[in-house]
Amino acid sequence: MITNLLPKHVPNIPPATQLEHHLAQLEADGFTVLPGFLDHATTRALRDHIDALAGPVRPAHEPAERRIHDLRHPIPGEIMAEMVTPQHLELARMLFDAQELRLTEQVLIRTDPATQPPGPVGWHIDFAFHPRHYAARPRQTYVQMVHALSTVESGGAATMVVPGSHHLILEAARRLSEPMERTDCVDQVAFKDEVMRTAGVDLTRGIEILPNEGDLVLFHPTCVHSGSRNTRAQARYVMFMSFFDVSATDLNAYLRSEKYRDRFPDSLRDHLPPEMRSLLDR
Repeated sequence: MITNLLPKHVPNIPPATQLEHHLAQLEADGFTVLPGFLDHATTRALRDHIDALAGPVRPAHEPAERRIHDLRHPIPGEIMAEMVTPQHLELARMLFDAQELRLTEQVLIRTDPATQPPGPVGWHIDFAFHPRHYAARPRQTYVQMVHALSTVESGGAATMVVPGSHHLILEAARRLSEPMERTDCVDQVAFKDEVMRTAGVDLTRGIEILPNEGDLVLFHPTCVHSGSRNTRAQARYVMFMSFFDVSATDLNAYLRSEKYRDRFPDSLRDHLPPEMRSLLDR
């Protein structure tokens, strides 16, 4: 069964004074957690939707084809369109002073219990931006919006980050671009690896982000992070979503080269309100 979201769903953006604090933390540490962004009826509906697509959760002691179910577009179901809310767009505009937004991606992930020891599974960055991308207004970057669809306890497949590492990554990108900026935004695999090596981030400083069900984790894609193993008895559920401004031409060139945004399903466009369908334009 494919589930739908109740039309009354409205995410909860913190009051202006609290939001200002969160945005300052995002700039300083590379991540922040907005409490209670989604109500529990919505998180439950999204968990049910993931289970309908991925199948039942297997206990750690039972054989399973995979323990991490990483569902990317095309993802069926009206609920995916209903999760693109005016509140998400309002928050995205505040994050990058955006004028005209595009949807980068929607990703549903369920991490099932496993018998492996706890710990990170692979430190990385999502995109190696140049400093000018951050300095531009509108910002020519994006911010990951990670919706906690279940409470995450230590050892329960938490996202791990190295606080403040995005500053080191940006400085490394700057040094690698002297005396002339390199055009490595298309060849991201090689550039990300080189930036990571040059930045010299101390991975022993990595910490778990432990949100409660319904919280929204924001983090910079240049903040060094990793998934981690699930040693708990319950599965961990999250939804990733992000947006970018049309002025982010280098980012969009990379996404086009990968045909990443070409895979949005027709059901997403069909169920978005007409005024939001431009979010899917190339």
